[in-house]
Amino acid sequence: MIGIAKLHGRGAKAGLAMFGAAMLAVPLASAWAIGQDQAETAAPSDAAAPADAAAPAAAGAALTAEQVVSARETFGNFSCGACHTLSDAGATGQIGPSLDGNGNLDHDFIVGRVTHGQGAMPGFGGQIPDEDISTLANYILQVKK
Repeated sequence: MIGIAKLHGRGAKAGLAMFGAAMLAVPLASAWAIGQDQAETAAPSDAAAPADAAAPAAAGAALTAEQVVSARETFGNFSCGACHTLSDAGATGQIGPSLDGNGNLDHDFIVGRVTHGQGAMPGFGGQIPDEDISTLANYILQVKK
């Protein structure tokens, strides 16, 4: 009986691990389904606004070197690379969709998915400030290959 219980325990753990991996494969999968013909809803940038490294970047705005470092740290601190591939961040996750080369991503999609999550991807709204999520979205768009 003890041998069967141990085998069952290992099998159950392996089954749970496989189930968890399958559930994590779902996040951002719909990013590939979004067509590039989707209307752009990004707010126009204000050319008169000062380029302050501490200020959040407008949707689609080029980031300063300081903002890139900060967003890369956010990406790492919240373990995004455990599921997603993003070369600039040294991330090689194979569970969620690769962010590198994904032409279907836009700022609003990334902000919404990071904020609210979907499927197995958790939402980080309330854990990551909104302006940092916006900067993270711009970072992903700026560095994805």
